[in-house]
Amino acid sequence: MSEECSHNCSKCNSSDCADRTSPQSLLEHTNEASHVKKVIGIVSGKGGVGKSLVTSLLAASMQKKGCSTAILDADITGPSIPKMFGIHQRAGSSEMGIEPAQTRMGIRMMSLNLLLEHDDDPVIWRGPMIAGVVKQFWTDVCWGDADYMLVDILFTDIYHCHFMSLRLSAFRKCTDQFSGIASRTRATIQH
Repeated sequence: MSEECSHNCSKCNSSDCADRTSPQSLLEHTNEASHVKKVIGIVSGKGGVGKSLVTSLLAASMQKKGCSTAILDADITGPSIPKMFGIHQRAGSSEMGIEPAQTRMGIRMMSLNLLLEHDDDPVIWRGPMIAGVVKQFWTDVCWGDADYMLVDILFTDIYHCHFMSLRLSAFRKCTDQFSGIASRTRATIQH
């Protein structure tokens, strides 16, 4: 970087600028009150294939095996994870950030319907608003210590940019309803 750098790269002619040549990470950091070891994406390109079911079963199985588990419900237009666990209370907040809801088993979760006045209110957001919420769930929620975080997400171009900013350890694709749930569950838990 030049001694006279104005930090306006569009007007700079320097080809050896460290700001311009060094690789930039797209990964976002979690909230300082969060320590997530592994992130597993449960994805599909369409709805109704069992992503939420697979996510819920994996989380319950991992928690029963003694792993601290969290769920980020990034399916913003069709959030169903809290309903699967019978959670109807709203998420809390503290000076550190957003506090996730917790199941009776101890699974921490965050979903858009935990922030709405009524958990069954429709959400008709599009594009950047949806992607921004996914990012905010990752960066602003106080997840605490989690061995595994499962991300339930409808994988479309809208989500692509922010989904790739998460530190994925594994990726599970749901292609048709209920296919391979048992094998996916075993494969993920063993790793």
